[in-house]
Amino acid sequence: MANVSEFSIVTYLRKPGYWRAAIFPKARTVIRRDTVLSVVTPDDFASEAEAQLAAEKLIRKL
Repeated sequence: MANVSEFSIVTYLRKPGYWRAAIFPKARTVIRRDTVLSVVTPDDFASEAEAQLAAEKLIRKL
């Protein structure tokens, strides 16, 4: 279970009424070719707050 404080969350408006969030680790490590740099919430949300909450839930599942 990952800690939310270890990640940055960026919410963005994909199109009017469709919000998503991207999750980035705050710690910078050596990046290899097969390293995942970010994760985006799989679903669209009606508000920025909902997208933020979904990202936080996704982090807790890591």
